[in-house]
Amino acid sequence: MFANIYLNEIDQYVKHNLHCKYYFRYLDDSIAMFLTKKEAKEALEKIKKFLENNLELELNEKTQIFKNSQGVNFCGYKINPYRLKIRDRGKRKLKKKVKELRYKVHIGEIDSKEAKKYLCGHFGYIKYANVKNLSKKLFEV
Repeated sequence: MFANIYLNEIDQYVKHNLHCKYYFRYLDDSIAMFLTKKEAKEALEKIKKFLENNLELELNEKTQIFKNSQGVNFCGYKINPYRLKIRDRGKRKLKKKVKELRYKVHIGEIDSKEAKKYLCGHFGYIKYANVKNLSKKLFEV
């Protein structure tokens, strides 16, 4: 909660002063998307100055500029220009959980309603991504 309160100033600055349409932050991790590399470099310098001058913060060494064709990893997703995919690690974790729950339902340790409760968080996580094929594999019998 503290991160949301303290970093609200940078959120507002990036959205309203830099006019960045695609800016996302979760705790202290954030991404901002710009049309050109030049725009991205200029915005990065302005963000650095704003953080230092107004919030007494510095960006860490992980701060980078990526080509949009590479995509960027953020909050368990791989974000590309026209799609949002789940990272491989997230897919493996989800597949493992589904397999485990199917087995527990099969042996009668839990019922299907209880299994669905365990998967609710995963459903919330994958519903924003392009996962049609993954959903078919996991949830269609």
